[in-house]
Amino acid sequence: MAGMKHILSLDIGTTSTRAVIFDSEMKVRGFAQLPLKVSATEEGLVEQDAMEIWDKTMECSRKALKAARLRAGVIAGIGITNQRETSIMWNMSTGKPMAPAIVWQDRRTAGRCKEIDSDRDLARRIRTKTGLVIDPSFSATKMEWLKKNVRNGKSHAFGTVDSWLLWKLTGGKVFATEPSNASRTMLMDIKRGTWDGELLKTFGLEEGELPRILDSEGQFGVTDKKLFGAEIPITGILGDQQAALFSHGPMKDDALAVTYGTGIFAMKHIGTVARPAGSGILTTVAWRRNNRPTDYAYETSALTGGAMLEWFKNELGLVKDVKEFDQLALSVLTTGGVTIVPAFAGLAAPYWDPTARSIIIGLNRGTHRSHICRAAVEALACQTELMARILGEQLGKKISYWRVNGGLARSNVLMQSQADISRVKICRSLQIEATAAGAAMIAGLGAGVWKTWRELSKFAACSKVFTPKRAERGQAYMKQYERAVERARGWVV
Repeated sequence: MAGMKHILSLDIGTTSTRAVIFDSEMKVRGFAQLPLKVSATEEGLVEQDAMEIWDKTMECSRKALKAARLRAGVIAGIGITNQRETSIMWNMSTGKPMAPAIVWQDRRTAGRCKEIDSDRDLARRIRTKTGLVIDPSFSATKMEWLKKNVRNGKSHAFGTVDSWLLWKLTGGKVFATEPSNASRTMLMDIKRGTWDGELLKTFGLEEGELPRILDSEGQFGVTDKKLFGAEIPITGILGDQQAALFSHGPMKDDALAVTYGTGIFAMKHIGTVARPAGSGILTTVAWRRNNRPTDYAYETSALTGGAMLEWFKNELGLVKDVKEFDQLALSVLTTGGVTIVPAFAGLAAPYWDPTARSIIIGLNRGTHRSHICRAAVEALACQTELMARILGEQLGKKISYWRVNGGLARSNVLMQSQADISRVKICRSLQIEATAAGAAMIAGLGAGVWKTWRELSKFAACSKVFTPKRAERGQAYMKQYERAVERARGWVV
């Protein structure tokens, strides 16, 4: 490994946190992962312990360094990527959270969002400035709720997971974020790249309570020496979906990036103009690199992806693990008439209906576990097809090639089902955990390990390619799924 440079990538998801050490050839040299607890109630509250996120991220970092047999002093830079929109309020004097972190899936502010959306002029201005729709998944109403409901002093701060970790890593010296995360708060003007005064006032927040917005690539500060025994530069931060997009390198016009994780997200890089989009599509910041214009992307999402399989495993005891889930799904050729709509946290694109709820429909006496598992796989593929369809319509072109990543992308049955339903060629990324890879890449550019983003595209290879095999059957099931969606919508009054 002589002459090699190394990047420590911190990848904080919703259900786990991981640390990955990449060398300058983007080979993994050290890895550690730990689960994160998620508390969810039937009322739609979804919370996490911000201190657990911090403690386990540090534990993973030390384990990854040990696995790689590297001292902290030889790490060229740290990259951070994180679950977006999750909101944390902490005391800057004590360094402790003042309340549980409100997770992006949380629905407690659905009523407040409905109230805002009823003011058409305000809703239009929010959409124009932020590129987002009015939805409780974004941070603004979460932070507003925290400020109203948590007893606080003068030294409180609000931030997303990246800001919290950056503040903790630097020993409280750096209170900052970057545009890909800030653009998901519903508080940033994405064209100007700054917090918006009108939006801050709307949600009862002050600019001093929020982090500074720095470039996604560059020097964010150094780690407190007490943490690793040496100061390590922090040189890149991206929200998880933007990091996954970045990991694929520059992509052709007919290509789409899809991440299959706790939720499912499809992104398309659109260049340096924040072009407005039609209903169901978000315009979001992709990244802002040193001395370059801001890059933007279109995004569509499904709020429930792997979270549904976790529910089947943990709450219903239907399967022991995801491997058994795949085996059962593969054991049958059809769903036996069963259709599932995974709307545990409402529906995102293209409906953006927080009142929708999950349904399993079409059950009969002949239904067994394998049919339900198959229906769950098909449901994930169907909702992803809906997302890709509206992106193609927005772009005015057929998207025929997908680059996919994320934990669920390991499932051959899901990827084949997706190819059949969407009638596309699917490249499963060699870097299946592309969020960690993307964070390492932008941090490596910030640390001078690599010179250009295009240079990094040589690492974006496919581990397996899927092509359509049962396209007619896929199209028939898609119509059945869309019928089921109409029955799932508008359930919560």
